[in-house]
Amino acid sequence: MLNQKKKWAERVPSLGSARRFLRNEIYYNLLLYPIVIRKQRKLLTGCRPSQNHTYTAFNRSPGQMEALMGPVLEFIANRADGSSQKPLQINVMAGSIGAEAYTLASTLLSLRPDIDFHIHCSDLHHDTVRRSNEGIYSADEVLATQLPERFFRTTFDRDEGFYRVKPAIRKRVTFFQADIVTDPLAQLYPPGDILFVQNVLFHLDCSAAHQAFSNALSTAKTHHALFIDGMSLDMRVDLTRQHQLVPLEYKIRAIHQHARRHVPEDWWNYYFGAEPYLFFKAHRKRRYSTIFLTA
Repeated sequence: MLNQKKKWAERVPSLGSARRFLRNEIYYNLLLYPIVIRKQRKLLTGCRPSQNHTYTAFNRSPGQMEALMGPVLEFIANRADGSSQKPLQINVMAGSIGAEAYTLASTLLSLRPDIDFHIHCSDLHHDTVRRSNEGIYSADEVLATQLPERFFRTTFDRDEGFYRVKPAIRKRVTFFQADIVTDPLAQLYPPGDILFVQNVLFHLDCSAAHQAFSNALSTAKTHHALFIDGMSLDMRVDLTRQHQLVPLEYKIRAIHQHARRHVPEDWWNYYFGAEPYLFFKAHRKRRYSTIFLTA
């Protein structure tokens, strides 16, 4: 009897997961998709995106970091003209309090110590730039996502109850203030091998998002890679095709689905909510990829 109860207890989490899958992925995200997508589109017509949304997280997309360490760096190394340019230049737009830039720097230093690189990261707000430069974070900010032990150990020092980014990582990043819509980014950033314009375009209206996208690309070298999560998926299809960017075929579905963990399950009630990976959508690679390469 005890063994039977134990076996049943072990099955409960899997049954709960199955119910959540049926409710969210089958019922809401598939059967009711025509209804919920109309609800979100109606929401988008009547809301004003926030210019003060600063949510971020360290190691927010492990799948993207895997892609960076593998096929993206390989692509950058294999320049079309056969030349080699050092150091590797990474440009991060709308970097909030610095978690993304520091994640990149820590990951590169830890996994690819052979690569010389520098990161330039801007944000709209003076306070977030100041905090990024300080590199000091609360436990809640550091532990917002489950960090791998190696990343945690190699990135932070404990400092009186707070976590300070290690000096070797901080010196690899330059932070500054910039408006990615109106400021001349090509004059503020060095020419970039890799660009990150993530989780910001969905906070802009359509016209401003188009301007910011083109402005960000003006900082890129001819041969470059672009990370572009957090935007209208229809706009992603249009803009990446317009600029002749090619989606990287690396864990597209897994990376997209992981990113959805950072918004509530009822994604259609939020202007920044993203639909699940849907097999019936046209241009799936271009629609759901978050990493693009020059043709």
